[in-house]
Amino acid sequence: MDAIVAVRQPAITQRSNSACLPLLLALCVLACGCAGKSLVDDNPVFAAAPPRGSYENKASLASNEKEADSPIQAVGFSTVMTTELTGNTIVAEVNGNPIFVDDLVGSMRLTIEADPQITPELRQQILHAQVKARLDSYVEQQIVIGALNKAVPADRQEVINKSLEEPFQQVLTGIKGDRKIQTDKELNEVLAGEGLSIDLLRESFVRIQKVQGYLSTLAETPSRIERPELVKYYQEHTDEFATEERVRWQEIVIRFDKHGSREEAEKVTADVIAQLQKGADFAELATKRSDALSAEKRGDMGWLQQGSLADKVLEARLFELKTGEMTKVYVREDQFEVYRVADHQQKRVAPLAEVQGEIEQKIRQQLQKEARANALGTLRETATVVTIFDGEKPVE
Repeated sequence: MDAIVAVRQPAITQRSNSACLPLLLALCVLACGCAGKSLVDDNPVFAAAPPRGSYENKASLASNEKEADSPIQAVGFSTVMTTELTGNTIVAEVNGNPIFVDDLVGSMRLTIEADPQITPELRQQILHAQVKARLDSYVEQQIVIGALNKAVPADRQEVINKSLEEPFQQVLTGIKGDRKIQTDKELNEVLAGEGLSIDLLRESFVRIQKVQGYLSTLAETPSRIERPELVKYYQEHTDEFATEERVRWQEIVIRFDKHGSREEAEKVTADVIAQLQKGADFAELATKRSDALSAEKRGDMGWLQQGSLADKVLEARLFELKTGEMTKVYVREDQFEVYRVADHQQKRVAPLAEVQGEIEQKIRQQLQKEARANALGTLRETATVVTIFDGEKPVE
C-alpha cells in the first residue's frame, strides 16, 4: 500500500487529542493516590463506542479555522518523509481506521506553530520525531478500542462513560488544587494556552480507562497465590523488606538574639535543662520554650538515617543514644541546642508473616501486567496496521 487516501465526509464525533496522554497518565496516578489504586475495576462493564463515520480530524479543524476547507492529507508510507505534516495528515491506519497527526501531537503542534522562532524545517523535524515516539502506543490503544467496540454491547457505552465521570472529576479536582484554580472556566482558560481543554482531557481519560479495563477483562490471572510463590519472592527480594537503622529525634533551640544576649539565653537553657532533669516532657518544653521552627511540631525533626546529617559529630552521637536519651547542650555561635532521641530503630528485615499481604499484591500486579501484555499481543497479531514508518531503516 503506497499511500492512504481519505475523502472528507461530515463528522459525527469529535476526535480526541492524545497529545495530553502523558499528562493524563500522570494525573491518573495522582487521582489513584499513593497506594496505586486503579480507577479501572478488574472486570469493568464496557460498551462499544459509536462506529467511526468519518476520516475528518475535527479537533484539528476546530483549532485552526483557516484550514477548514483544506482536504485531509494522506502521506506515502515510505522511508522518506516527502509530505509536510499537518494536523490532518494521516500517519497510520489500524484495521482501516486512520490516525492523524493531531491524534498524537495536537497541542504540541499548536504550540510550535505559534512560536515564530521555530523555523518550518525545525517544526517538521519536531513533529516527525514526536509522532514517531508516540505512534506505537497510540496504535496499541486503537487496536484495543477496536476489539472492545466489537465485543461489548453498544447499549453499555453510556453506562461506562457515566461510571468514569466521577473519577475524572477527582482528576480535575487534583489539577485545580495543584494550579490553585477554583472553577472549570478558569481551568479551561489555562488549558487553552496549552492547546487542551477539559473536554479533551475527559476524552483521553475515558480512552485510557477503557483500554486498561478491557485488557483486564481479557487477562486471566490465578485466583490464589500459593505459599511457595510467596516464599520464593520473599527470598529473592529480601532487600525490599529491610529497613536501615534510623532515629527519630527532637530538638530545643535557645537563640541568643531572642533573649537579648548570650547570658540571658544561657539562663533560659539552664532552666529548660533543669525541668528536663525533673522529668518534664521534652515535646511540651520544645513547644513552649524552643526558638526553632520545629517548636510548631513539638520539636520533632523526623526520622534520620546515617549519612544524611551534615554535622557528623552530632549524627554519630544521636545514633549512640537509646530511645528516650538526650544529648548534652551544644553551644553554637548564636544559640544553644539540646537533642533527644524519641525512637531508635535498628536495622531489620521484616518477617514473611508481616509482609505476606504486600508480597501477594506485588505478585498479583506482576501477573496481571504480564497477562495484559499477552492479551494485547494476541489482539495485535490479528490487527492490520500500516504506518508511515514501515520499512524505515534503524538509525545506526
